[in-house]
Amino acid sequence: MDGEIDPLGQRKHALDAFLETKVAEGFAIETHTDTHAIIVAGGHGPSFVSRFRRRGGDSRFVISVDDRGEVTMIPAELRRS
Repeated sequence: MDGEIDPLGQRKHALDAFLETKVAEGFAIETHTDTHAIIVAGGHGPSFVSRFRRRGGDSRFVISVDDRGEVTMIPAELRRS
């Protein structure tokens, strides 16, 4: 398909594997596409990560996969009320 971002699914597979690991560490997936996701720390009860959560809210992270399959995880902007 012309213009397809990830024709072989390599980015999707890399992201899925990374997210599987993070869920096992206690993160919850807030939103997910083939190349990006937002995860929240402490989504599945007590964990090592939950000890480092900011007071007053969960720690959120943006996960992305580049065209080489490299996964990055950066802090997400705070939610606006």
